[in-house]
Amino acid sequence: MMKVTRVLHVLAGLGNGGTEAFLMNLYRSIDRDKVQFDFLLRDSKNNQYEEEILKMGGRIYLTSDYPRHALKNFFEVNKFLKEHKEYKIVHVHGNSLMYITPLILAKKHKIASRIMHSHNTMSKQRIYKLFHFFNRLLISRFTTDLFACSEDAGKWMFGNKQFTVVNNGIDVIKFIYSEEKRKKIRKEFSITEKLVVGNIGRFVEQKNHSFLIDVFYEVLKKNEDSVLMLVGSGELEDFLKKKIRKLQIENKVIFTGVRDDIPDLLQAMDIFLFPSLFEGLGIVLIEAQAASLKCITSKNVVPKETNISELIEYVSLNESVKIWADKVLDASTKYNRVEMKDKVENMGFSIEQVSKGIQEFYEKV
Repeated sequence: MMKVTRVLHVLAGLGNGGTEAFLMNLYRSIDRDKVQFDFLLRDSKNNQYEEEILKMGGRIYLTSDYPRHALKNFFEVNKFLKEHKEYKIVHVHGNSLMYITPLILAKKHKIASRIMHSHNTMSKQRIYKLFHFFNRLLISRFTTDLFACSEDAGKWMFGNKQFTVVNNGIDVIKFIYSEEKRKKIRKEFSITEKLVVGNIGRFVEQKNHSFLIDVFYEVLKKNEDSVLMLVGSGELEDFLKKKIRKLQIENKVIFTGVRDDIPDLLQAMDIFLFPSLFEGLGIVLIEAQAASLKCITSKNVVPKETNISELIEYVSLNESVKIWADKVLDASTKYNRVEMKDKVENMGFSIEQVSKGIQEFYEKV
């Protein structure tokens, strides 16, 4: 009987972020008779994939919140690694080098492969930045491999150290444009004849939803037959809803909540608006282009790796909301939605391609 390689993935939680989406795409695609994923989390409130993971043979373990319970977390992770000798690979995912406890302890317990994987290009909180830049000096002592979702994410996390870019692969087939799916979703939300501007992402400062709403407000001035579809959830949801009420456009904005039919929602949109303040990659931009959807996104802060087709346009955040709105309206003129499968695969973003390379890496260990 073939021995299965179990990989311990360490991250905050399993919510609706891009890192989690990539990991789950990878987990679904990898040969689970050869490689299995387990998850060490520090947030029990954010675990939307639990049922699916357990069905696929994965295990989920919880530790105390970090940095709130940093010392307790340290002892719990140490105890866990001491008791679980089956792991030869620890794969840590992060937006900064704030949390390197598992890597330090993995080296202490002589775990052969210790991977730090960068998924972002900035940290907003000052204390996180201080820890990040201090830990950048130490990270090589505790890791065997450095991964990043883009060149920018790698440079932010690791500086001049050598790292490997691992594309955030997607299941391309799911995103092939379908007129049938488009009609179904537009009927569900009663937006059959509307211009639909959409965004998918957590309601956090990084995603810049407040600016997005201002842009949409300008779009409405020139096209009253427009609606804004916001997919996701997060800490700023109440604030955004208050802003929308103040602008008196409640009947023009749809909050879908967290959905598991993202490919179908993208079919229903006409423009994907993504004015993030910073991104490690922005996997949803790859998904939107795979759905043959025109995208307007932030210039210079969204990595160049998202430029996989002529469907994407980059606009500076220094430009006015009126200019952003004009870009949306210009892009929304009738265009043909064509199949993008070959283009996405040729750019290296098929999850089958990515999972094959990652699996070979794990198996070598």
